[in-house]
Amino acid sequence: MIRGFLALPAALALLCATSVTVLADDVMLVLDASASMAGKLGRDRKIDLVADSVAAAVADFPTEARIGVLAFGAKSKTSCTDAEIAVRPQRNGNDLVAAAAATLKPRGKAPLAVAVERAANALDYKKARATVIVFVDKVEACDANPCVLAESLAERAKDLTVEVIGLGLDDKEIEIVACLAEKTGGKFINAKDGTDVAGGLAAALAAAKAPPPNLPSAHIEAPAKVIQSSVFDVAYDGPKAKGDRVQIVWPGLPAGSEIRSVLVAQDGKMRKLRAPAEPGTYEIRYYHPQLNVILATQSIEVDVRPTTVNTPERVGAGAPFSVAWSGPAAPSDAIEISPEGADTKLAVAHVNKDGRALTLTAPITPGRYEARYRSAVDNTVAAKASFTVDPPMASLSGPETAKPGSAITVEWKGPAARFDDVVIARVDMPAKDYLTTARIRPDRPTVHIAVPSEAGSYELRYIAGDGTAIFARAPLRVR
Repeated sequence: MIRGFLALPAALALLCATSVTVLADDVMLVLDASASMAGKLGRDRKIDLVADSVAAAVADFPTEARIGVLAFGAKSKTSCTDAEIAVRPQRNGNDLVAAAAATLKPRGKAPLAVAVERAANALDYKKARATVIVFVDKVEACDANPCVLAESLAERAKDLTVEVIGLGLDDKEIEIVACLAEKTGGKFINAKDGTDVAGGLAAALAAAKAPPPNLPSAHIEAPAKVIQSSVFDVAYDGPKAKGDRVQIVWPGLPAGSEIRSVLVAQDGKMRKLRAPAEPGTYEIRYYHPQLNVILATQSIEVDVRPTTVNTPERVGAGAPFSVAWSGPAAPSDAIEISPEGADTKLAVAHVNKDGRALTLTAPITPGRYEARYRSAVDNTVAAKASFTVDPPMASLSGPETAKPGSAITVEWKGPAARFDDVVIARVDMPAKDYLTTARIRPDRPTVHIAVPSEAGSYELRYIAGDGTAIFARAPLRVR
């Protein structure tokens, strides 16, 4: 994996800067205007997505900072050195930058390395802090090697960061251009749609903003590694001002971005955060909203929850039993009950996000079975546990005789699974048929059941919840 690669979420929570004066690096936007930018990313042309993102993002960039634009591939259809400054780096240049981006039309080749080097020189990168933000959707065969250039720039720069936003690049192109960011301390993203394009530029510009001087100190401590969706403790110290909070966030996003957060306490009491459901590398931050700055950070790795299934070794036929499990709990993940070694599914229960054990009903036929964790992502069995279903243990105790149309009390013992019933049926009736019925309740040892109105020979039956098995019988004569 390329270090510095940032997988953007579908949506970014971005906060605007506060009224505090914020200095920033000098910035050059390097915009791809090659012919391939006429292609689409999602539903929109790439060149239009870039122009729209520039117009939105520069509106919040400090006007005291210098910002400019260099376009490559905008003039010549054949040149491998077509890279020209459209707006020189200047203060109060935000509107000029937006206007220049809006006028670009896809035309030529994409001399990326030439463009980045000229943009860095325009910022006098050897003497000043500088950030170059590059949009690119293609790498030309005639172009210089971007990785070699990045190493050279990093060696000569005072403090240069190159942020790269790919526009639907393939894996080979990613390898070529991502090193521009990696070797200069920047971030690389491969945008998949307009949200990624806008969010990537906003994050890059936010990273170029230097925090105000004399910031309050802060410290944060959290585990280095946690399991997805688990709750963990975070210790901290800092100004504990109103609104200060501890956040968990994707790395590289601007101050104020968060996946979730919790307010700090005046007494410094430890706080709890829930890890994201998606595995990956995240940041824990102490965020100070009054200045819109991050005062402390710590990296945290979110690991995939190990997938396990646990059941009792033996279960009575038709009896409810608990299945403990752990796993990613992705949408539609489920626990299945199947005969051991067979593909048949006898019962399915979907898992829950909080990891609670599931209660299922054992099959009514004795034998060996399995509880399986079925992953919906690839339809595989991620974990399983075997158990034995014993013959049913059930009995009925009631009067041997009863008057027609009367009601009798019957004592029962059995699995007490959901939908289990006591019924009165004729001796020759199949299990699914009956004359009168009473639902079993686990908290009551007896049921009251109506007696048929016709005299004759009948039997009391304990019927399994699925209506297919008789677990116990007792004769009853109505006269």
